[in-house]
Amino acid sequence: MIRRAPLPSGPWAAPFRGGWLAAGIGLLLLFPLSSPDAYFLDVLTTGFLLAAFAASWDVVGGIAGQVTLGHALPFGAATYALALLGRIAGMPFPVAAALAVLIATGVGAGIGWLASPLSGPFVALLTLALAEAAHEVAAGHAFLSGPGGYAWGGEGGIPLALPWRDAPPFASYYVALAFLCLSTWGMLRFSRSGAGLTLRAVAGSPVTAQASGVPIGRTKRLAFTVGSAFAGAAGVGFASHVGRATAGDLSLELSFQAATFAAVGGRGTVIGPAVAALLLHALFQGMSLSPAARVLLYAGTLMVTLRFFPGGVAGTAREIAARLRGREGPWIARRGRGRGTPPGGPAA
Repeated sequence: MIRRAPLPSGPWAAPFRGGWLAAGIGLLLLFPLSSPDAYFLDVLTTGFLLAAFAASWDVVGGIAGQVTLGHALPFGAATYALALLGRIAGMPFPVAAALAVLIATGVGAGIGWLASPLSGPFVALLTLALAEAAHEVAAGHAFLSGPGGYAWGGEGGIPLALPWRDAPPFASYYVALAFLCLSTWGMLRFSRSGAGLTLRAVAGSPVTAQASGVPIGRTKRLAFTVGSAFAGAAGVGFASHVGRATAGDLSLELSFQAATFAAVGGRGTVIGPAVAALLLHALFQGMSLSPAARVLLYAGTLMVTLRFFPGGVAGTAREIAARLRGREGPWIARRGRGRGTPPGGPAA
């Protein structure tokens, strides 16, 4: 009987195990008990929702390899659908929220249908054009006339008809955190399912996948549909938190941020983009920087990441862990021989 050599141990053996993730969630659960500033609590609440949005981008751009620069389109479609259904149709909030997510899912399916014959930069250009067109429409038109002649729409946005008034910051914080955990868990389950593995195969080698009988067009449409559904859910949560839908929900800046978070956190990992989004948003927004300064910081972070850490934080951590395991293996073997173990291993 041949014994197996002991596996490497230490904190570097699995740099992103579930224990680290559970510890981070535990700290976030306890954070409001420290009586934080209301502004920073609001920043983290928004960060949870943007983290879920960044993870939804990773379903399309990371797992499926369809780099999109217009992921704000399903996000903004959900926020505007929620506002308009509540204001015009007078629907109850739960019904309007469910329909808003379905509308965002349909928008994603339409984008996938248009983008499925394309590849590479053409997907990015198409999604960018679609999102910018929607942003210009939302920014240039007033949809409703509010009390006193105030125009709803345009840059001012459309206020939501919410069933609650002045929700406590702690309630919004915990609801957003729960949504982030549940949506990330759902996206992880999808990425590890048979459909998710098919998406990864298409992203890795479309030719090989097609030769194996994988329907490339249908698979790409699935990625856009699922990613847009989660993006729409994040949009509903975001609009509910800020209380209105604005043209900024469809902006290029929002799409660019999602792509940046994915690149920094590690494309194709789901959790990496979510963690990067939360940390970077809390850092840049918490510093009370102007929007222009934040855009420059995001651009600089993206350039540094692509130049020196192309695999993102998760990919770099895995590479370091592999190197450390490679160094630890010979040391374990030398230590075993020093204790009298023969070079060929213990006898059967």
